[in-house]
Amino acid sequence: MHISGVMPKWRRYYHAIATGFMCLLFVGIGVMNGRFALAPATGRPNRGIIFVSFLFIVLACFGVGGQFWFRRRVIDEFSFDGRALRFRTLGIPEIETRDISEITQLREWRGRGAPLGYRLTLRGGRKLYLEYSVSMSTALAEQIQQGLRNEASR
Repeated sequence: MHISGVMPKWRRYYHAIATGFMCLLFVGIGVMNGRFALAPATGRPNRGIIFVSFLFIVLACFGVGGQFWFRRRVIDEFSFDGRALRFRTLGIPEIETRDISEITQLREWRGRGAPLGYRLTLRGGRKLYLEYSVSMSTALAEQIQQGLRNEASR
């Protein structure tokens, strides 16, 4: 059975806008703290303020990096032929192919208390996230779960 699905455009726009907003927020925090670190209000620099400002700059860098890291793991489009999963993520436009034997776990992906979709764990520990908003995501999860049971029974 061949299954394919794609994320709706409105959801792609949502992810793009949310990423852009969070990156602007983190860059603003970094710039603001950079100004505190480089131009102290008093005549002599306070090492505590400089240290805390530096920590906030590092936090901002990790925040921006985390936004792009997450986009590389959210499945945007997929096709599954019963043996191989072909998918594209929001952050990587090239299609990747993984055999069902490379999927080690399929679990529910939960946000702040509510289920958001499915989390696929690949051999090597890489995680992929498949939202309910992607068409045919539930059918794919059922097929992968069945494939994992078949692999385990062998």
